[in-house]
Amino acid sequence: MQRRYIYANLEKIDNLVFAYGIDQSDFVHGIKRLPSNLVSLVGVDDEVHAVNAHTGLNVINDENDIRRFLLQSHTEQVKWMDYDEVGDLDFLTATEIAELLYLGHMNRPIRSPFNYKLRNHYVFLEQRNGGIKLYCYYLSAFSHVLNASILRHTLAAYRGRRMFMRTISVPRVPEPIIKQLMHLMSDGLFIYFDQSMVRQRQLLVPVHTEIANDDIEVFDPARNDDGRHTHNVATLTFNLVSSQWGLTVHDAGAFEDHL
Repeated sequence: MQRRYIYANLEKIDNLVFAYGIDQSDFVHGIKRLPSNLVSLVGVDDEVHAVNAHTGLNVINDENDIRRFLLQSHTEQVKWMDYDEVGDLDFLTATEIAELLYLGHMNRPIRSPFNYKLRNHYVFLEQRNGGIKLYCYYLSAFSHVLNASILRHTLAAYRGRRMFMRTISVPRVPEPIIKQLMHLMSDGLFIYFDQSMVRQRQLLVPVHTEIANDDIEVFDPARNDDGRHTHNVATLTFNLVSSQWGLTVHDAGAFEDHL
């Protein structure tokens, strides 16, 4: 049985988020403006999209095509980078093209994931274990992606309960709550929708952080993680009558800045 949760771990130095339970639809529905151009980092992956002659990589330069690409299902892993102007790829050197291919193959950049010639804001890398690595030039952009993912999971948790027949409207999570959740990402944030329950007309969703095992490994659901423990630091609440969000904090220390 596939678990339903959100996991997000932030590496501030690289503006990198490791995540599970977050997908490209959350990216589309979360960010304020879709990228103008995308370049695939896995070579020529199909015959539908154009190929940039200089790099030999698939590109998508139409907003509707980009939206369709990001929302559709794919049989292969999806890895892409946005770029500013259509002709920007033609200014890359052979070394810079090789670095793009390395990024797509190894899932990490040789240098910065943000190329000054391409002026990209994102690098999106799907992983074999079902997770994603998302580099965001502005980390605030991920807050909108996280918000969209919480909405999607909340609706799924509600619809999965047969006792509720009426439809509900789920508003975006208020920014102060999202900021609190984002603060936990440095410690490994878990939002367990598969452990949610309804009490007094409120959906209660446990919020946990990882308990470090004296290593720097990032959570991987493909591994046997019996030795990894989490700590319940808060409960995310959604009132099914008033459609109001809340966050009940159980461990105030988890929300404090750590040196």
